[in-house]
Amino acid sequence: MAKTDTPTRQQIELSIKKKEFYPIYVLSGEEPFYIDKISDMIIENALTADEKDFNLSIYYAGDVKMSDVVLACRRYPMMAERQVVVLRETQAWKSMNGVNEKKELEILESYASKPTASTVLVVCYKGAALKSPNITKILSKTIINGKPAGIYYESKKIPEYSIGNHIEEYVRNIGCTIDDKAVAMLAEYLGNDMSHIVKEIDKLKLISPNGIRITPEMVEQNIGISKEYNNFELIKAIAMRDKLKAMKIITYFRENPKKNPTVMTTTLLFNYFSNMLIAHYARTADEHKLMEALRLKSPYALKDYKMGMPNYNATRCLRIIKAIREFDAKSKGIGSQQNEYDLFFDLITKIFYV
Repeated sequence: MAKTDTPTRQQIELSIKKKEFYPIYVLSGEEPFYIDKISDMIIENALTADEKDFNLSIYYAGDVKMSDVVLACRRYPMMAERQVVVLRETQAWKSMNGVNEKKELEILESYASKPTASTVLVVCYKGAALKSPNITKILSKTIINGKPAGIYYESKKIPEYSIGNHIEEYVRNIGCTIDDKAVAMLAEYLGNDMSHIVKEIDKLKLISPNGIRITPEMVEQNIGISKEYNNFELIKAIAMRDKLKAMKIITYFRENPKKNPTVMTTTLLFNYFSNMLIAHYARTADEHKLMEALRLKSPYALKDYKMGMPNYNATRCLRIIKAIREFDAKSKGIGSQQNEYDLFFDLITKIFYV
């Protein structure tokens, strides 16, 4: 399938909601959340509750061979327009004794060249992209009822800079709203594992009044993030050159090292000053152009950069980035045996006075 013809995840989800199905969906990639989401959407939309009893078959690659799955796909639906066959955990082919992944893929490719029109086959491969150069070509070139036989979708790991967009999208989809600061706090402390983030958001929705809005206070109280002493507030204090507040936060981090590892804070500081350097060289005060240069999707995310730019020119940013690199090396025992939090206090001092 040509790159330009490959549908986006949103287009795939929309076609499923419209009950426009392809005979085959091959879903693979590092981010499992959207693989599961698309698979579940197909099951929910392709069959009614009564039809699922006889027309839904779910297999696991560790328990069944691809040839058996193909046999199931060749059956005709019972008292329904279609049947759905789901094969999960196909990444297990790589590690299973007596299973040849290449042969299993060849069987899948052979079926893809002549699929059963009344069957929707969903193949889920998690942890990496499915390495089959032929499958996308076969799916796009084989025409069933006037359209390609199937879709290959790669669920890529979500970049940290865009995780906020995915959080906001999910919150909208569950009929809720969320404060910008709450988005930032979730993104900062939960990383870019969407499956984990979704579980936490679902918990917050349950305790939200009427399930309407998620606030920073809810995140703080229920996910164990201190609203006052966190990386988000540290960046803000540094941007404002509020050394007293910054040192209070670092002291709190030192007293709670398991919840506040220096490696996470160092990464955020490095990204902050690297992005500020980009903002300086963008040579524009236009918010939209700055957001584009920094790959930000929300004006709220731009606030800390606009706050910090008058206080840290490009030259200072370069010096600070160098200091962060030196701290990173020393904290790993390269050229220093000091406690990492002692080193971190030194780093914060350098940031203010370098």
